[in-house]
Order: sequence, then structure tokens, then C-alpha cells
Amino acid sequence: MQLIMAIILSLALICSANARTLTIASSEGPPHMINDIHHGIDLDIVEAVLRRLGHEVSYEFMGLKRAHRELKLGRVDVTAPIFKQADSDGSYISDSIVLYQPMVFSLKASGLNPETISDLQGHSLLTFQGAPGYFGEAFELLSRGDSYQELTDMGTIAELLTKGRYEYAVLDKYIFYYYYRLNDKQRDVSIFTEHKLIPPVPASSAFHDEKLRDEFNRELLVFMKSQEYKQIFERYLGSALLSTEQSSPESEPEVDFRLN
Repeated sequence: MQLIMAIILSLALICSANARTLTIASSEGPPHMINDIHHGIDLDIVEAVLRRLGHEVSYEFMGLKRAHRELKLGRVDVTAPIFKQADSDGSYISDSIVLYQPMVFSLKASGLNPETISDLQGHSLLTFQGAPGYFGEAFELLSRGDSYQELTDMGTIAELLTKGRYEYAVLDKYIFYYYYRLNDKQRDVSIFTEHKLIPPVPASSAFHDEKLRDEFNRELLVFMKSQEYKQIFERYLGSALLSTEQSSPESEPEVDFRLN
């Protein structure tokens, strides 16, 4: 018994020695990143995986470009989200933690059924400031129309569509539903039609330490199959809404939570 206790104590000391407080750098962008008690979908996922690996975390909020510079200099340990980046010195990119899903929304009652971005031409459309820089040439042409409008406050976009002020709204899926259900997580979402006309974008985290990135990736695969992973989405988007869509075996393993 004494030998067993000695082995357990030794393992505990080793784990304690390897564990440390890691600084996560990010920016403000609900519901993906939030400077609050809960830190948003992206950061809650990163934190949960790191805690499973035995680490504590702290946060610093700044612009994402600055966060990446601080990471490469070793002044922070992790940053998220990061998009379409490859490994470089001091910045090692994880597997995808969540899919950002730019989406065209309309009211189901309108009966609209566009098949391409160009089909939105001539219809009233509301989106976020700077959207044309993200969605390609067809959207750039669309933005020149008289019925096109951009807002700096993304929190009002879902409400204006709900009231019928615009025929279409374009916004990341999780941002749209987060603000729509901000004060009522059971609010009816069946009034909307989602038009999947814009490709989703995988979001990753970046690590200053390559070994830590590799450990994170291994644990992330396990975590994404857990109830805790689903509960992170439910925290910001409400319960009884999310289903799991597995990626194909040939692609990078990742879970895409879609609202019913």
C-alpha cells in the first residue's frame, strides 16, 4: 500500500510540475470571444481543453493582429481565433475548434429561395460593416445596390430582419442567433430560413509552443465528442437547438454544430 501511495504521489508531483498558468490572448466579439466570466464559444473550448491537460489560464484582450504578434514573441501562450494560417516560428496552429458560418437569413414567411449570392440583387439586405471584404466579388457587386445596408452594431441585425425591415440579413450564424436570443434562450428560431450561400470558415487556436499544440490537438478530438463541448454552445445559443454533424472520414475531424 505504501508503494502504491508513493507512486500516486510521484505522478501527482510530475503533473503539478508540468502544469502552469497559460495566458490566452484574444479580442472582443460575442458570442465567440467575450471579456466576461464566461469567455465565449471559441475561448471556452480552448480553456476547457487546456484545463483537461492540467493547466490554469488567464486572459488578455487586445486586437487579434496584436495578439498574434505577442504570441510569436512569446509574451502570451495561446491566441484564438485564428483563420487560414500555417505554422511559423513561434506560432503553431491547432486543428479547427469551431466553424464560423457566414449565413444569408430571410423570414420563412417571405418564401424567398435564392440559389446564389447574385440572386440577392434588387432585394433589401442588411449586414455588418466591412462585409464585402470577406465574401467575394459577387457580394462586392451586391454591396453597390441602393437596397444594401451595413451596420456597425451587429446586435440589431436579427431584430430588424424579424420586424420585416429587410428581406435578407447576412451574418455569422452564431452571432445572429446569439443576439436574437440574448434575453430569451428559448426564443423561436423557426421563423427564419438559412440560405447556405457562403462557405464556412474553420477557426483554430495558435500556440507559441509546438509540443503544447500537439497535446491540445489530441485532447481536442476527445473533448469535441463530450457533452461539455455541446454545453458550451448551449450556454450562448440556448438548449434543445444543437445537433451534431460529423465531417467525412477523409477530412480533418471536427464537429459542426448546426441550429435546427
